[in-house]
Amino acid sequence: MRHHWGLFVVPMFLAAISACGGKEDSSGTSGGEGGQDVEKPLDYTITAQSGWTIYKAGTYRYGPSIIINEDGSIDAWFAATGSTFVQDLGESLYIDSSTTPFNLSGANSAGQMFTADRDFYSVAFCCPTWSTNGTEHATATLYKWDTDYATTVASDPVRSLSFLNMKDNDWDEIRSGDGSRFPAGTYLAVLSGGSEKAGVWIAEKAAAIQGKPSAAFQNGNRVSGALMAVVNYDSKETVSGIYWDQVSYQHSSDGGKTWTEEEMVLKPTKGSRDELSCCDPGVVKAGEYYYLGYTSTENAAGVDNHLYMARSKFPRGPWEKWNGSGWGGDKVEPVVTYTGSNTNWGAGEPSMVVLDGTLYLYYSWNDNGTTTRVATAPADDPMWPQKLSLKGTAINKSDITAADHCDVKYCDALKKFIAIHTASRMTSSSYIQVWVSGDGINFTKHSRLAGSLGAGLHNIGISGDPQGHIDVEKQQYIGYAYGLDSQGNSTWGQWNTMWNPLKFTKK
Repeated sequence: MRHHWGLFVVPMFLAAISACGGKEDSSGTSGGEGGQDVEKPLDYTITAQSGWTIYKAGTYRYGPSIIINEDGSIDAWFAATGSTFVQDLGESLYIDSSTTPFNLSGANSAGQMFTADRDFYSVAFCCPTWSTNGTEHATATLYKWDTDYATTVASDPVRSLSFLNMKDNDWDEIRSGDGSRFPAGTYLAVLSGGSEKAGVWIAEKAAAIQGKPSAAFQNGNRVSGALMAVVNYDSKETVSGIYWDQVSYQHSSDGGKTWTEEEMVLKPTKGSRDELSCCDPGVVKAGEYYYLGYTSTENAAGVDNHLYMARSKFPRGPWEKWNGSGWGGDKVEPVVTYTGSNTNWGAGEPSMVVLDGTLYLYYSWNDNGTTTRVATAPADDPMWPQKLSLKGTAINKSDITAADHCDVKYCDALKKFIAIHTASRMTSSSYIQVWVSGDGINFTKHSRLAGSLGAGLHNIGISGDPQGHIDVEKQQYIGYAYGLDSQGNSTWGQWNTMWNPLKFTKK
């Protein structure tokens, strides 16, 4: 499922499963919940070997789409926390990366030292209120920087005002009050005196703006990163336009032990149908293009989602989005439009496989139930979104508690499609369910992933080659979000990401 803005590290695990394998789960039953028949045992067992955390909350990197290249290197795309369109308008003091909310209640304070190289109109901060709207408040104070933090806050402020009626993840600005500009120079902005659920986002990385000193503070102490802040040099600039999610990309040449610097490669298009979110990436390569499917909505409640598509000749982009009749431009249209109740979650969370010239597109369709649908199209046709043919519901998970999206691959050694998803998601009893199919259209529930899995897991991805095929002779992996707090609860939007090598063994 898609998550919006949002550390408990669980033990590593060793689990033998029957995805390509067919062993019963630890309870002695072969399928857990649900009433469908259980597929007969397969020819391989697969073992989830001891893994490691590749992202530590923070916020989240979940639902990975994982490609193993011919040379064994890995391309991976993740759902990442969103940001704002403000980078195109003002000067961002932070890097669009991992962010953590900081509560401003009580004696807490957060400060940002920044340098403006010319007169500026305002400095603005992105402020969470933990889903409350219009009832929170905080005080913002602007000082001219002098030597250090303590000296600065002991001086007379340039401007002090209250952020009133704060809305969740809205941008609150320090302005002059009379429409005039603040002179160029180095300043310190301090947010303090917040109500119970007033806060500010703190980004893991500060923007490296040459010749412009900056620093972040929590309760007077210097911290790494930067407050999620932007300096506006023009009174016409606006810091509205927050989007919830975007797609990140990383590459690994050593089996996921180390990764390249994270890049945010696919973002919403402002003013378009997907401007609220680009989430739940699913990637496949057909011909010379990588195709990246994602979820978005026009409904600010986060429901009534549709499935969108983008393409690129390179894993990191640049990406051209489907516009309804072709690729590219600022017009963005779904490739699958949800037609159910606009109060339900809708369509999205794609996974794709190319087999024998056919592109199989799997996607969630969650209206009055929790299902995965499948549509097909000619893989060699660049206009294939116009030629999608719905084949029906491939998997019905409605009788499985808290099941989320399926990631589907084709296992060549078995000549079968393999689908996996998590269930009882984000709880201490979470697990992974496996399904199999001979034709890619009709799936049968198979078995659970046995063993001690990471607590609170959800949104899993399994690796395959660029066409979505599992080669059992090559190292494969799974990745998923996980983590529960000390009370056994999943803290919304703050999840680690686990990475586990898989071992295939012929029976």
